[in-house]
Amino acid sequence: MDDMDEYKEMFAVESAEHLQSMNDALLSLEKDPANSETINVMFRAAHTLKGMSATMGYTNIKELTHNMENLMDRVRKNEINLDSSAIDVLFECLDTLEKMVETPEKSSEIDIASLIGKLSTNDYVSVPLKDEQIVQTNAAHEAISNDIPAAGINAPVNSGEKSETGNIYEITVTLHESCMLKSARSTVVMRNLSEIGEIIETVPPIKDLEDEKFDREFKVIISTIEDAKKLEDAAKKVSEISKVEVKSHTGSKSREKIEEKTCVTDGNGSKTSIKSVQSVRVSIERLDSLMNLVGELIINKIRLMQLASVHKLDDLEETLASLNRLTNDLQEEIMASRMVPIEQIFNRFPRMVRDLAKNQEKEIDLILEGGDIELDRTVLDEIGDPLVHILRNCIDHGIESPEVRKQNGKNEKGTIRLTARREKNHVVIEAVDDGKGMDPQKMRETAVKKGLMTQEEAAKLSDTEAINLSFMAGFSTAEKVTEISGRGVGMDVVRTKIGGMGGSIKLESVPGKGTMMRLKLPLTVAIIHSLMVKVGSDIYAIPITNVIRDLSIKKEEIKTIKGEEVVLIRGDVLPLVRLHKLFDIKGNGSEELLVVVVERAGSNVGLVVDQVIGQQEVIIKNLDNNILKGVKGFAGATILGDGNVALILDVGTLL
Repeated sequence: MDDMDEYKEMFAVESAEHLQSMNDALLSLEKDPANSETINVMFRAAHTLKGMSATMGYTNIKELTHNMENLMDRVRKNEINLDSSAIDVLFECLDTLEKMVETPEKSSEIDIASLIGKLSTNDYVSVPLKDEQIVQTNAAHEAISNDIPAAGINAPVNSGEKSETGNIYEITVTLHESCMLKSARSTVVMRNLSEIGEIIETVPPIKDLEDEKFDREFKVIISTIEDAKKLEDAAKKVSEISKVEVKSHTGSKSREKIEEKTCVTDGNGSKTSIKSVQSVRVSIERLDSLMNLVGELIINKIRLMQLASVHKLDDLEETLASLNRLTNDLQEEIMASRMVPIEQIFNRFPRMVRDLAKNQEKEIDLILEGGDIELDRTVLDEIGDPLVHILRNCIDHGIESPEVRKQNGKNEKGTIRLTARREKNHVVIEAVDDGKGMDPQKMRETAVKKGLMTQEEAAKLSDTEAINLSFMAGFSTAEKVTEISGRGVGMDVVRTKIGGMGGSIKLESVPGKGTMMRLKLPLTVAIIHSLMVKVGSDIYAIPITNVIRDLSIKKEEIKTIKGEEVVLIRGDVLPLVRLHKLFDIKGNGSEELLVVVVERAGSNVGLVVDQVIGQQEVIIKNLDNNILKGVKGFAGATILGDGNVALILDVGTLL
């Protein structure tokens, strides 16, 4: 693998962060165009991205960010003001940059001439970037760049710092005459060297190496316990290196530098060593693999504990008690490493809402709360699309036009509030809008019109049941297909997606006031808290997020309404579903029935089971390669302590 591959990946990650920073800054500037702090944030992000892309040789990205930087510099100097048209152009530039960063190798194929032209209109001045202008274009740029943290691809020095002083060497590296990416190659050389020693200084200084302010030769002074041959080999591994020369270096200046790096003086005058704190990026695939291994370990631990209990192996039980603590700690650590703040998803939405509202000529404020709440990375990936669809519905069907809102005595600007909060072992996300709400009667009429039910059936629905018709496949009250909604992805898909994760969704709405959509999600889809039940000789797991309560009823309490069994609980009618019939399992014929009450689309249903075993954390195994793949009603399977398999019910698609 070429040494540049690692830096391409790092470039992609860091570029995404800078693009998000620019996106957030532009959204703020749209509301407050004169905020100098936000203007500087925008300038710094464009400046850093320009330097990174120049280092990697991505000329088109460099050119576009340079022109954006020039524009922001003029704003910073109060030469021009940011109006709505300028902000629109900058948003357009961001969209183009996102495409280029996704496949930077093909970024040169994207025509940016029109964008640069737009940046140059309305008295915006933009000059093509010359090679020698990559890092600074004026003294102001220099001042700003001093505040910018070094990007990962530009700062390998000291990344492999060693505590041993060792010998000091001077390494002279000469690049090949045809080398086009001098900064990138010098960075890789220093990265390789830093892994086997401590880099004390470079000639020219690191800043000049980053800015390619050197010919073809540079020197690295390094302290290491390794020999000269290993240093030479480490530098020669890099592509486009013409010559490497290693010799001993005994300069007092370098000795002083290394003492400064490895020691500090405390209040008493004594020297104390500094511990380096390092972090590493771990691939998603590796985290998934670790999670699977921990899952297997827990399953085997439970099996061993059961065997020790059955065979009365006291000595083994004591050892397993310690193993149990260790595996629990390991599970918690792995889970913690997979947790990411929900703001990573929330940050996508301000720009989306802004663009869609503008498209519909509506005024909308999006308020985000609880972005620091953490979810498993897998859950976070899965909820992105459902949240997008929910917000699209809020904008398209919920929030009225400014004229209509004004006529109804509302603020012309609508509000959508997206909130996340932690509740015990799950996370609740609420999307609330102050729009027109949902009309139960219109929902009934739509269901009849689409042939989903008869007039008589629709008339018997309660208002809550009528509102929940929106979760039926093929149901939509939209009078016309728009770019925002009506693309064939309905709320039924959202419910199925949430249910498939062991979560639940609830809808509440008041006509004329607004709508609230509440998602209840597990912290992780790898290990979920479940209620274990027995039906016949089979054991099933019901995600605890779906469970309301369990109760016992007598056969004589069961009534039949329109051919369906129901029971009256505290004045409410509870429909019953016998899992025996559903799964074609012979019942036990008991006069007393155990019922697990679960929530489905805002209403409760009672699942009749033979035995409630209790709550337990289960490891989810998906059914992708199983004969049950695609079968509705099951979210996955788990392996029990006795080695048997239990299916995990997906309440959303089961009923």
